[in-house]
Amino acid sequence: MASQLAASVRTLIKTSIASNPVMIFSKSYCPYCLRVKDLFDDLDVPYKALELDEHENGVQIQADLKTLTGQTSVPNVFVKGTHVGGSDDTHAARDTGRLKELLSKSVWDTPFPDA
Repeated sequence: MASQLAASVRTLIKTSIASNPVMIFSKSYCPYCLRVKDLFDDLDVPYKALELDEHENGVQIQADLKTLTGQTSVPNVFVKGTHVGGSDDTHAARDTGRLKELLSKSVWDTPFPDA
């Protein structure tokens, strides 16, 4: 049963990242998550946010994201399949032009192909 949950969580993560140009794994009450969502709103860039505190498997999703990315905190941001990081990382990517570059990619990265 645990392995089925792990497989379904991994599938949810991979599908969410592959299906959304900007995917944010978030918590509804987190000020850093709100800050990164505001950044995309200000840029008029649509995003999908999965609120881990409101998802029945949120704890498992966050644990699997830690395994996949090494990042323990939220927000955990992906742009066209590329792991950007948290709020500070995403704001820094905006400031350096990396975020614009990632958003303009026509081909998405496939995150965690062997995961």
